[in-house]
Amino acid sequence: MRGLGICLLLLGVAAGPLAAQGEHDSHPRSGQLRELIEKRFAERVKTELDLTDEQAVKLKAVAMEHAGRRRELRHRERDLRMALDAQLRPGAEADQDSVARLTRDLLDLRMRYAESWREEMGKLSFLSPVQRARLLVMRERLLQRVHEMREDRRGFRHRGDGH
Repeated sequence: MRGLGICLLLLGVAAGPLAAQGEHDSHPRSGQLRELIEKRFAERVKTELDLTDEQAVKLKAVAMEHAGRRRELRHRERDLRMALDAQLRPGAEADQDSVARLTRDLLDLRMRYAESWREEMGKLSFLSPVQRARLLVMRERLLQRVHEMREDRRGFRHRGDGH
């Protein structure tokens, strides 16, 4: 649990600058923080999944191969959302064809993003099915936590305490 706490603490520190920069490394420390978070997460994965050194090296290689592609997809998604928001903002007359194209492109992009995860999981045959499932759960939790922190920072998350 200590490792998860450290990872989440680091994510809490990094989520603000990374979210504010839109995942660009224009903040001098954002790249360092991302590397530190990735290192801590890799250590946690190695421990919790009881990976051999060989499995850990293979997992890192597969993850790095797909991370760049997903980062590009997230940047494209951000651009599409900004364009769609501009079309749909109050008072603006939305171009129907443009909105239809942007919506279709956004949905297509989501499919490519999901397919990227499927491809990556398919390349992890050196892990047992249980290890792959645990890895998937760990990644989902990490991504959900980052998403929650970004929403909290922006004030978008619904609080269940009536506020």
